[in-house]
Amino acid sequence: MADRMTQLQDMINEMASLMTNAIGVLQATAPPCEFGTISQELEDEPNCAIFAASIAKSAKNIEILIDSFPIEAGNMEQEVEEKMLENNTIQGEKVKELKGLVVESKDLVSIVQSKLSEISNIQMTSRPNE
Repeated sequence: MADRMTQLQDMINEMASLMTNAIGVLQATAPPCEFGTISQELEDEPNCAIFAASIAKSAKNIEILIDSFPIEAGNMEQEVEEKMLENNTIQGEKVKELKGLVVESKDLVSIVQSKLSEISNIQMTSRPNE
């Protein structure tokens, strides 16, 4: 499998090289033309056909190599579904835990508020009257 992956990487690099070379050569040798028009000289450019054929052949070779990779899609779908169900169960447990913590925090806030109220009442009653 690793050997095929290396071949695929080499083919993609080759295709990228062909495309950059095509752009460079065509930029250097193509005659100037107006936007939206194609001159006869541009249509007769021999490098266009050569590079187009090379890039198409490279793309076809990449497609053939990709098609030769083993397919494990059926097994993957089942694994993904099982993992999703497992994650759903874990999420439900975490939601219950979070709800419990929210209730506990509300109780603690009530206790703190009542203690603060007691403290303020004691402070108010302990002040001398002026």
